[in-house]
Amino acid sequence: MANKYDAEKFEYLFVDIEWNQTPGTTGMEDREPIQIGMLATDKSLTIKKTFSRAMRLSELEHYNPDTLTLSHLPLTSVMQANSEETVLQKVKMSFPKYKYVVVWTNDTYELLKKGMDRYGLSMPRYRVILFQQVLMHIASDGKNQIGFERALKKAEISYQKNFLHYSKHDVTYMYQLFCKCYEEYQKRTYQEVCYLNKKSHIIHTGNCQYLHNNLTMAFHQTTKNAVFRGNRVCKVCGREEDWNRLQWGVRSGIKLKNSAGYLRELPLTEENMGIICNKFRLEYNIAVDTVFIRTAFSR
Repeated sequence: MANKYDAEKFEYLFVDIEWNQTPGTTGMEDREPIQIGMLATDKSLTIKKTFSRAMRLSELEHYNPDTLTLSHLPLTSVMQANSEETVLQKVKMSFPKYKYVVVWTNDTYELLKKGMDRYGLSMPRYRVILFQQVLMHIASDGKNQIGFERALKKAEISYQKNFLHYSKHDVTYMYQLFCKCYEEYQKRTYQEVCYLNKKSHIIHTGNCQYLHNNLTMAFHQTTKNAVFRGNRVCKVCGREEDWNRLQWGVRSGIKLKNSAGYLRELPLTEENMGIICNKFRLEYNIAVDTVFIRTAFSR
C-alpha cells in the first residue's frame, strides 16, 4: 500500500528556523536549530500544509542565554523538545516533493540542508529563493538589504511584534509578504521583459552589457517576476534603473525621481514630458496637442 505522503507534491516550501549559537562562537558550525516552521503551497500559492516543531539541543552546555531573548524559548523548553533528527525525519515525510524552497536568508537554508545531510535524509530537486535578496532588487536599490520587520511594515502586512522570532509565526508572515510582493510586482512589470540564462539562472534586462557581450549564449525571454522562481538578478544590470521597483526605499530625492517606476507614474503634463525626455536624452518639441520626439533610430 502506498504511503499517503507519496502523492503530495508542492510548488513552494517556505521555511523559517530559529537557532541557538553556542556561547563564544560566531560560525555556522556552532549553530543548532531549536525551532522550525514550514508552510507548503501549490502553484497558485494556496496553502496546502503547515508544520512547526521545537528541537532539542545536542548538549546542555551549548545553550546561549541570548536565545531566550530572541526566540522566547527558555532552556527547559529547548531540552524537552524532540531531537533534531526526529523532527527532520518528520519533515522528510511531510514534504516529500517541492519545486522551490523559500527562506529569508541563506543561513536558514544552510541549517536546513546540513541537518538533512547529517541524518542521511534526501531532498528532491528544487531551487532556492533567498527572499531578502529578491526584495533587494525589486523593492530596494539593488545594493541594500531590507530587514524582515521593515519589509512587513512596507508591505503593510499585519503582525504582532511579540510573535516575531517564533518560527511558526515568522514563516506565515514571510508567506504573506511573498504573496503580496509577487502580486504587486507582477502587476507593476507585466509589460516588461527580461532575458534568462537557463544554465546560470541569471536574468538580465535588454540593455545589460553582459547580454550584448555574449550574443552566442542562449537567453530565454521571460517576465521580470522570474525572480520569484529561483532566478537571480544580474549584478551588472540589477542596480540600474531599468529594474522597476516597489519603491520601499527612499521615497524622495534624486534616486526616486530618476527611477523608471517614478517616471512611469507621472501625469503627462508638458513639464513632466520634458523631464522624461531629458532623462532618456531624447530631443523633443511640444506643440498644440502633439509631442514630437527624436531618438537615435527614428522620429
